[in-house]
Amino acid sequence: MVPLPDTFLGYRRADGLAGTRNYLLVVPSVVCANTVAQRVASLIPGAVSVPHPHGCAQVGDDVVLTEKVLAGAAANPNVGAALVIGLGCETCQSGSVADRARDLAPGKPVESFSIQEAGGSIKAISRGVEAGKRLLGQVAQQRREPVPLSELVLARARGHADEATGRVSDPVADVVAQMTLAAGGSVITPDYLPDAAVRAAPDGSQFLDFAEKVHGHGRFVMRTPDLDTVSVSAMAAGGAQVCLFTTGIGSPLGNAVSPVIKVCGNPETNEKMADNIDFSTVPMLHGSASAEELGERLFSMLVDVSNGQLTNAEIIGHQEFAIHRIGPTV
Repeated sequence: MVPLPDTFLGYRRADGLAGTRNYLLVVPSVVCANTVAQRVASLIPGAVSVPHPHGCAQVGDDVVLTEKVLAGAAANPNVGAALVIGLGCETCQSGSVADRARDLAPGKPVESFSIQEAGGSIKAISRGVEAGKRLLGQVAQQRREPVPLSELVLARARGHADEATGRVSDPVADVVAQMTLAAGGSVITPDYLPDAAVRAAPDGSQFLDFAEKVHGHGRFVMRTPDLDTVSVSAMAAGGAQVCLFTTGIGSPLGNAVSPVIKVCGNPETNEKMADNIDFSTVPMLHGSASAEELGERLFSMLVDVSNGQLTNAEIIGHQEFAIHRIGPTV
């Protein structure tokens, strides 16, 4: 057995947390600001954006949820700084998202403005690039340093599952989750996974509301719908720095904030979608390796990704992001 590391190389933030990535995040607070936010991000090296169809004419709990997810994404320790851009007349205001992000991650550089305030899209893009480059200067000063694995928050998700997922991929991913917990780290599991509800009571898991920030260490079960893009985005908004995602028939899923490691035990999928799969559990399916052996290898990959190694989704450019809806738009 090869000795496993007890640290990863992360970016230490002002609030004490550490990230596995060092993004400048450009956040549109409303669908009307998507194009401006995306153009700003495209003009700044190292910046990413999180376009979405929400924020306009939302009311009550629905607009609160949108604000919560966007602020949580900006507060994620993988984000070194954030720029929030709104239109100006939306119910999900850019200033409110920025304020909430600052509350969640004290000391993080967060700026905001609206397109109407800037005087239109072209001027807003110019202002955004100027502000973004200023923020990027602060992000670029960050350097990786050894961080205890006890500070890692791992999201555990699944999508497009098949028989092999339950037989081999999930058991291997569970070994990685247990190793993360044994190192003092945290694991977030969405409550739609078959084993999540069963484990919650006996093993002391703590329940989280949708996109709720993780506090402390241990196993957490997040209430989230059975929609992989939505659940991964919610766990990233809750503070997960990496996501371990098991799949059967295959998924290209990535995330704008947290790298997604995809694990598959289906031989045909591993061959056909090799560019989307990071780790194969087919050896366990064929009986040539155990869950523990593959789990140790996958845990080593998890540490490598936490150190900066790119996942296939990152290499391709998959940056999916989605927000749950709970009410009507008026």
